[in-house]
Amino acid sequence: MSVDKMGRLSSPPDGLLFELLYEPHLAEDRQEVLPYLLRIDAAHILMLARQGILPGDAAARLLEVHQELSAELRAGREVLPAPPSHRGLFWLYEQQYIQRLGGTVGGAAHAARSRNDINAAVARLRMRRELLQLLEDCADLAAAAVAQAEAHAETLMSAFTHLQPAQPSTLGHYLSGVTAEILRTAEWLAATFETLNRSPMGAAAGVGTSFPIDRDQVARWLGFSGVIESSLDAVASRDYVVQVLSGAALLGTTLTRLAQDLQTWASFAFGFLDWPDALVSTSSIMPQKRNAYVLENVRGQAVRASGALVNVLAGLKNTSFSNSVEVSGEATAPAWPALRASRKAVRLTTLLVERLETRPERMRAFLDGAQTTMTALADLLVRRGGLAFRTAHDAVGALLKELPPDAPPTVAQIRNGLAGVLALDENEIEVALDPRHCMLQARYGGGPAPDSVRGQLQQLASRDHSLRDRIAAWRRSLDEADQSLDGAIATFLNEREPR
Repeated sequence: MSVDKMGRLSSPPDGLLFELLYEPHLAEDRQEVLPYLLRIDAAHILMLARQGILPGDAAARLLEVHQELSAELRAGREVLPAPPSHRGLFWLYEQQYIQRLGGTVGGAAHAARSRNDINAAVARLRMRRELLQLLEDCADLAAAAVAQAEAHAETLMSAFTHLQPAQPSTLGHYLSGVTAEILRTAEWLAATFETLNRSPMGAAAGVGTSFPIDRDQVARWLGFSGVIESSLDAVASRDYVVQVLSGAALLGTTLTRLAQDLQTWASFAFGFLDWPDALVSTSSIMPQKRNAYVLENVRGQAVRASGALVNVLAGLKNTSFSNSVEVSGEATAPAWPALRASRKAVRLTTLLVERLETRPERMRAFLDGAQTTMTALADLLVRRGGLAFRTAHDAVGALLKELPPDAPPTVAQIRNGLAGVLALDENEIEVALDPRHCMLQARYGGGPAPDSVRGQLQQLASRDHSLRDRIAAWRRSLDEADQSLDGAIATFLNEREPR
């Protein structure tokens, strides 16, 4: 049987179908799909032989070709040379076996399986790899942010609400808050691993098989934690793609918010932050420029998961609950470039966080002129005079309304302006107006006092270590599965060598 003639088909695909559908995907499929197809094939062939479904000699010959193709792929040689016309990777792959071994043996491996469960398994194996890599990148970002937050637990800067100066805080407090959301999202992504890591093999086209297969053994050899019980669910569901992209989309949104803040604070208007020359650019026309352009790359890459999520949901909408090209191919296609973009955004953010340079004197000067200690002054009226907070708030607000808006109030102005409300001495007013004192007092409610921030960072570091431990355990499990499959192949072939 030739590549162009198979089953009921007696002619090659139409030239336009070949140009638009089959040929464009072949290069990517060789790189991204073929390695997984080889592993799936080996596990399936071994299982068929163990179950007595496939004769041992036929299985051995198939596995020998499998070993040759795997070695060629590892060596970087071209595998599965394409004829002038073909119907995609799987048919080229199967034809290699048929051409080398003949139809009787070469075509025997496809018993009890379909392209449907194979495609479903490949997608889960690819997604598993992408997820683990993204989780590792998130753990690295969290570690870098925790380290910077610890280093800047006492670096005074203004907090902001509605883009206006708020109260004295620290850079460490800001980074602690952002890191908490990044880690929480990473933990959500990690929770999708068990949903994702289930084997669809054995479901065939969606209605199972009459052959007495051992699905659990195939799942173990492929590193899956179990099988998907329903054959229809196995080939029709891509909900795990939506789950992973949902987490990646939220992660991306958080990164854009962080990038926006960092770029704003690095602008000339603020001058709080900077980066070394290796991480900034200049203008093609304005020689004075130092542009933190990488933050714009972060924002651009980080949102791709959101677009992919919408595309996947739209691609799945109104499709029959069964296998189809829409479900197995078109709907999931946006996920792969989107997850690569998510990883790029995380890694770039990690680099910028690690190499961050601060300008503490600019941060302090901003605080001194921004009236950020007025809440502390209202708190003083509450503690010293027993005023209701709203009364104290109104009194301070009325005082500020009468003073020039372009200069911070002096001790004398405050003492005189509040004399009708409460008599305050100059020393306690000076203490209340000191941004560092205000920051140090904010040790409750998760505030920016250094002890509070360091307590937050200890918890974040612990969670980051726990995430790394989970990733490492999954990696070990997958390595053990690979070793088990390779060992099973070697043992099977050795048992059939002539003595």
